[in-house]
Amino acid sequence: MLIFNEWRYAVRQPLVWLCIIIPLIFSVMLSSGLATVEVDSLKQFKLNITMLQMMQLPVLVGVLAPVIFLRDQHALMQELIYATQPSLFKRSLARVCLLICLVFIISLISDLVMIYMHVRQFGYISNMVSFTVFNSFLVLLPNSCFLVVVAFFVCHKSTTSLPNYVVFAVLWIGYIMLASITGNPMLAGSSIISNRFYTLFVWLDPFAYTAVINSLTNSLGASFAINRVVVSMLAVGIFYITFSKNKKNTLLKSLLKSQKGKNNNECVRYNTLEPAEYKTARVTQKPFLMMASLYKITLVNLVSHPVTLLIIFVWPVMVFNSVASSSGYVEPMSIMSTTSLDAISYYAFDMQLLFGTLLMALWSWQVSCFAKYYNIAELIAATPLKTYYFLNSQLLVLGTMILVFLTMSLLGASAAQWFLHSAYQFEVHLTILFLMAIVLAIIACVFLCVFNLCRSQLIAGLLIAVILLIKFTPIMTYLGLTHTLWSVGWTPLQAPDNFWGYRASISSYWPYISVWLVACISLVIITGIFNHRGAGLSRRVMGVKHFWLLIPLLITVALFTQLHLRLVEEKPLTNSHKREAFKAQYEKAFSQWRNVAQPNIVHIDANVDFYPHQQQAHFSLIYTLKNTHQAPIKEILVGRSGFYTWADIEIDGAQRAKSFPLLNQAVFKFENEMQPGEIRKLVTRFDVHQAKLWPVRGHQIITPEFSYIRSVPLLPTVGYQDNYELTDPILRQQHALKVKSVIRPTKLFAKTAKASTHYQWLTMSSKVSTTSDYQVITQGEEISRTSKDDREIFHFETRTPINAIPAWVTVPYSPVTKQQNGVMLNVFAKDKNEPARGESIAVNLSAMGDTIKWLNNISPYRAKQLSLIGSPKFGGTGYALPQLILIEDSVGFRAKPSANAGFDQRYRRAVHETAHQWFGHDIGNGVFSDSAFLVESMAKYIELVVIEQRYGKATMQALVEYETTRYEQSMLMNIKERSALVDATQSFDQYSRATIVFAKLRAAVGDKPIINALKLVWKNHAYPNSPANSMDFIRALKYEAGKEQESLINTLFLE
Repeated sequence: MLIFNEWRYAVRQPLVWLCIIIPLIFSVMLSSGLATVEVDSLKQFKLNITMLQMMQLPVLVGVLAPVIFLRDQHALMQELIYATQPSLFKRSLARVCLLICLVFIISLISDLVMIYMHVRQFGYISNMVSFTVFNSFLVLLPNSCFLVVVAFFVCHKSTTSLPNYVVFAVLWIGYIMLASITGNPMLAGSSIISNRFYTLFVWLDPFAYTAVINSLTNSLGASFAINRVVVSMLAVGIFYITFSKNKKNTLLKSLLKSQKGKNNNECVRYNTLEPAEYKTARVTQKPFLMMASLYKITLVNLVSHPVTLLIIFVWPVMVFNSVASSSGYVEPMSIMSTTSLDAISYYAFDMQLLFGTLLMALWSWQVSCFAKYYNIAELIAATPLKTYYFLNSQLLVLGTMILVFLTMSLLGASAAQWFLHSAYQFEVHLTILFLMAIVLAIIACVFLCVFNLCRSQLIAGLLIAVILLIKFTPIMTYLGLTHTLWSVGWTPLQAPDNFWGYRASISSYWPYISVWLVACISLVIITGIFNHRGAGLSRRVMGVKHFWLLIPLLITVALFTQLHLRLVEEKPLTNSHKREAFKAQYEKAFSQWRNVAQPNIVHIDANVDFYPHQQQAHFSLIYTLKNTHQAPIKEILVGRSGFYTWADIEIDGAQRAKSFPLLNQAVFKFENEMQPGEIRKLVTRFDVHQAKLWPVRGHQIITPEFSYIRSVPLLPTVGYQDNYELTDPILRQQHALKVKSVIRPTKLFAKTAKASTHYQWLTMSSKVSTTSDYQVITQGEEISRTSKDDREIFHFETRTPINAIPAWVTVPYSPVTKQQNGVMLNVFAKDKNEPARGESIAVNLSAMGDTIKWLNNISPYRAKQLSLIGSPKFGGTGYALPQLILIEDSVGFRAKPSANAGFDQRYRRAVHETAHQWFGHDIGNGVFSDSAFLVESMAKYIELVVIEQRYGKATMQALVEYETTRYEQSMLMNIKERSALVDATQSFDQYSRATIVFAKLRAAVGDKPIINALKLVWKNHAYPNSPANSMDFIRALKYEAGKEQESLINTLFLE
């Protein structure tokens, strides 16, 4: 009967219903966001269920526990409840069972919703129901029991909700961090840091999620059964200990209260009240003293709280650990000398921002609601103090706590740097403290105003939860409402680096901050008017005297509108939904052009003017179009990527017949048909401006430190663009597109067939001007260099056609050069005179030279020069273009091998990117439906042979062992079906597995058959012949290795 009464109480609580509705919405979003057809459906379903429980179970228990376990204390009825007939054990057991049932039922309903969504997308899957039953009773139920008894223990240690929230927040975040370092495949960026730790965690994971994920590739063993038994026994033990201590404490409190009651009765008996005389007192308004008094009381109340003290002293330890553990690390087997810029990037832009935001929510709640907590809010509201005194004092307290929090960050990071003897720059730390202090102050101001305006703490908490949800999750993107201004206090500020400091984002920081500061000031003014001394929103009638409040409100709206318009002008707001819609609309509108003959671009005359300090460039391009088909061409389709505005385009003898502004395309019709073999000119002009309100990233960068423009997707295109099509079957179905069968290369190219594709190559002539003392790098030989009006003018021409990915780079530093086999090797890196960087430049030059020397035996390098450029972060550590290579500065020039490194990552990466001049920009292009085998996997083979040639077999074997470890760890996280290496789409297959496969092949047949096979591929498929595909190499390899090795080749590459 008791548990039914508890149940009737629970279902009448609004928070319980919120905890039912929100998980259901979350399960729908999670199942929709994780839908994919590239993996085994049952494995995907198991992972979805595991992810759902991992993300929501601790949160559910943490939110509901105070409602169930602390309601007596919250209602000040604890003594009355203890005086009732039911025993303490029965009452405690009933409430524990009630919360277990609530959490279990809510989670089970969420699982059923996910089952429905999964069946709707993929159909019914065998073993789905059996896994759900297994998971519910052997995973979900023990975990629910364990978490509930932990909450029971915490709630009976404190009479307030705060410790419970803190404990479960730490437990939830801590477990997610542990899951991320044990390779949970559902967490972005997760990886296995240690195989030994992973194996140990399979046994010790208190929730057994690691064991369930491990069961996707291995069967469940005794570790799972033992884990479940231990967790269940632990739950029973915690409940027994908590109940025993609680019983003793209750008896002790009863005795003390009874004794205290006797003493009070005696005092009442022998003491009488003396006559009192009351006088009217006049309140003297001294704003500064009043605010100082309120500030002192609020600050002392906040700082004296045990949780606050714990945070203040634990936080610098966390910062110290983060900086010290990450210091010097670049990538496996590579280290670097760190500076203060590196130190702050290890904690300030993720951990500090997240933790600081959560603390602002916590502290704003404490300083604004402590009067309500002590039930004196109405008394304070009756005082003659102005609301602004309370509000300003609370803002000052939060400002003080922000300074304390950031000072602790400074101490932790500084201590780590001093401990590691790294280069210390105090001004760097002060800069980030100042920048982050403004952001946290804005967030604190918003949170404080929300708590002051809301009469109900529950409503205020829900609003804060929504703000946090929008700020730290992609929910708005999921809803198709992407905008940078949804996130309160958000700025594009990114971690600085030693290449260009804050250049990537500092220009966009202040426009955002200025708008948010004005918004905060307006919000504080409105809160001060409508909040009644901290008691919440007053029922004040709006009158004429309040019309002035429209001024700050209108100013705020105007500034946000202006910022929005500037954002859209610089770069259209986009997200995955909009990109998918653009591609679907493009295919629907122009799919008929897929088989329409279009001219090819055979030559580009480029005039490019770089202005690095003004962060802009001017382009004037002339395309030479040639009709390479047998039939005349009447119309051509010309367009630009949807991210850019339409460029001025003129075509000889053609007029624009149709325009499609929303898709950025146009159809030009020739006055006289373009005959086979005929050549026409297309002229286009446009400007490129570096966005001021967006971070600098990607392949279009114009800054004083580094300027780089890649033609794709900037330049106008001719003809139908296959890469604009959606490839995911689910997305195609959602956008009502025809089902597009995806045939793997092993089947599509299983037999030699007449080529239906051709190389898209062209020649180039570039005249590029830039600022004085700058260098220009692009494809082709440098024909001339002149100076005019403080401008450097460079002229380049390609002697032979290149893969159609032109690019132009200008940097303020000169190259280090080396001649190798008639090829001029150039390495452009900043601070080249520093000894450490000079050594890195020499390593990169050696790698480039060794690779060219070895691959020239396969096919001669087509150009007379090859340039490697040190670059800022652009999305990858290395990237190869025709005759150009970009290497991120930190990995290519700041890094050096660690003491126990088996090989030099700088050398390996330079070899790999140089190899792409053959694999990717010679062969490996022109076949759109092929895999990346001829590009990435073959480059891994070149790594093996060139490293062995330079450093010996032991170093080569170290590379194989390194890639083997990476592959084994990736396979533990893999949920996709295993495919043949030739068909592989996952990076660990294309890189790590390829290294292992070629190492085995070399051990079995040697290098000679592989080299002969490559020569045969080049002989039959080098430009201008038909492009090669992956199976062309496999057939050549089988031919050269002989029939006795055919079975091995099939096993390694085709299974």
